This record gives sequence, structure tokens and C-alpha cells, in this order.
Amino acid sequence: MKHFAPLRARVEKDVVTRVTRVLRGKGVLNVRVGQQVLPEEIIGEATFSAGFRTLNLSSLLSVAPQDVEKLLVRNLGQRIYKGELLAFKKGWLFGSKKVVTAPTDGVLDFLNNKTGELKITFLSKKVSLPAGVYGIVEAVDHERGQAIIRTQVSRIYGMFGSGRSRNGTLHILSKNDDLITKSAILTEYEEHVLVGGSLFFKDTISAAISVGVCGIITGGIDAKDYRGMVGGRLVFPKKLDNDIGISIVVCEGFGSIPIGEDIFEILQSFEGKFVFIDGNKAAISLPSPLSSSLVKIKNTKLPELKNLDNSANIDRTEEVSELKPGLKVRIAGNSYLGVQGKLLAVNESLTLLPSGTRDYLATVETARKKIQVPVANIEIIV
Repeated sequence: MKHFAPLRARVEKDVVTRVTRVLRGKGVLNVRVGQQVLPEEIIGEATFSAGFRTLNLSSLLSVAPQDVEKLLVRNLGQRIYKGELLAFKKGWLFGSKKVVTAPTDGVLDFLNNKTGELKITFLSKKVSLPAGVYGIVEAVDHERGQAIIRTQVSRIYGMFGSGRSRNGTLHILSKNDDLITKSAILTEYEEHVLVGGSLFFKDTISAAISVGVCGIITGGIDAKDYRGMVGGRLVFPKKLDNDIGISIVVCEGFGSIPIGEDIFEILQSFEGKFVFIDGNKAAISLPSPLSSSLVKIKNTKLPELKNLDNSANIDRTEEVSELKPGLKVRIAGNSYLGVQGKLLAVNESLTLLPSGTRDYLATVETARKKIQVPVANIEIIV
């Protein structure tokens, strides 16, 4: 009797695709269609303000809100730099002096005399946009500050995720089976894509957003936390459009599950390199670091580009295939969730399971031992 299981693509190497590079503010792109680009090549420059920060000086100085303004040592509208003196209160007989320094570069924008809160607007700065990849420019939209580049990547497909397409420097935080706590998130990880272990806690994700982390790659996630990211649902429609300020790709499923070795090994080889992450498509694109990839890029024709907002041709069609001994498989259910191994055989007769149902059992050889699992809980890795 023949048995079938779903095919799941987890890692694809040397895929020619399109990526979109976007200016972070108002600026100018200096590339043209058909131009060949290198990763370090600057293709545009923009000026932007990263936002603002609010300080409750009433609380920091231990004074009434209406008394804050006279303790400022800078005038509203003035520029201030991180570490410079912002406000000062003298110490008296029964009170100690209070000193507040600027937490960031910025302009003293507005003081609310009713709450004692000071708004510091960050200074505008110029930011260069590197190509980030070896490739050929296929389209340039000067109005929106976008350039679409045909390039070669290795692609990783997760189970599900959340968040729009982002990019940053890949950093491995831990082993593939560690739990990632809030203390692991450092300020130096701004604009990084962090690879964790088996689970990112909710407060860890919040800390990553606060620091300015671009993306998170994890083995598992708490179902309740994920439900909060995607508007209360745990179903996965073909098109997601969620974003909580960070892009997350979950590689294995719900709960604490180590990232599979097939995915973790390739991520380790891209430590410190520039990558793309798309949570809503549950995909990670790792640009080729080799200049020789330009040969394949030049000789590969992609379908006509019709929509500049959806330039990355990430297509994950669901297929099934016959289970045969020797195939690499992954357990997609029961207590062995996420475990990978080689299929040895499938029983010829049905077995009564603890749940009261009957199914054919498959014997799978993992790195540690041989296990038997229902055929319904198996997927083929391609």
C-alpha cells in the first residue's frame, strides 16, 4: 500500500529572485535600470528623523510639573547632545541634588507644564543605502525611493511568522535549543536580525522592539504570544499583513522547539552578513556573498515585473509525495514535534493509537534513536 505525506521546502540554495531596497527617508537614488551593483555600493542617500523621546522631568527631579521649566539649563528649541546636562536641582538641607543628562542627541521640542514631560526630537541625519547584494537593477521608483534588484539568495522557509519585509545584519544569539530571555537583548543589536534558540519570551520580543532589532528567527513561540501579534487568530491565510514593529519567523511551531539543524547550520554560515526577513511570508533570504553569482543572475530571466510592492517572488505551493524508505522527514505532531530523521519503513497494518484512532506507523531513525510515529504526523523535507 502506498502512503503519502506533504512536501515542505525548508531550505533552497542559489535561488535567483528580486529584492527591494528602500530609502529610509526623503532622498535620491543614483542607480539606473540595467546597472550591475555590488553589496557595498551606495545606491542612494536620504535624510530622516528617527522620531522622538519623552522624559518625565517632574519625576526625575522630584518636583511639581510647573517647577520643571526653571530647572532646565537649556532653552526649548535648542540642540543638545547625549550626555550633556539637561536639568539640575540644587540639594537642600533635607534633600539631595538632582542631575539629569540628555539620553540622546536631539532638539528640546516641547515641555508640558501640566505633566512635567519634555519631548526631545531626534536630530535628522543622513543615511546611505548600500545595494547589499550582487545583482542587476530591474526597476527604479524615484518617487517612493525604491530600487528593485535581481540577485541570488539562499532562502529559508519557516512555519509561520509576522511582520513586513525588513533587512539587517544577522547575529546568532545562542545554541539552537536555548530559551532567549530579555537579558540577551543588547542596545548594540539595533538594525540586526537575531537568531535565537527554541523560544523567545514575550518580554524578550518587547525588549527587541525597544532596542530597534529588525527581525527574530526562532524555533518556537508561545501560541498566546503569537495570537496577540496576528489579531487573535491562529489560522494562517495565504496573505498576512501583520506588523508589530518587528519581523518574526518561527521555524518549527508552537512551544519550545529547537531550530532544526538544517536551518541552523546555514544561518550560522551567514553570521555577521546582511540578510532579508519577511515575517508575513515566513521567509528569510540570505544574499550570496560570492561575486561569481553574477554569472547566474545575468543569465536568469524572471517573470515580468508587474507590481513594485511585491517584487520578491516567494511561492510556496503545497504538494504531497509518496513516502519511501531513505527520505528525510520531519515530525509535525505528537511529543516528537520538530524532530528530523530518515524514514526506514511504514507498517503494513493499522495500529490502534492512544487517542482511539487507527493509523499506519512509520519508523524514523533520528540522530539519537529510532522512533515510531503515525504517518499523519510526518512531512517530507525537500
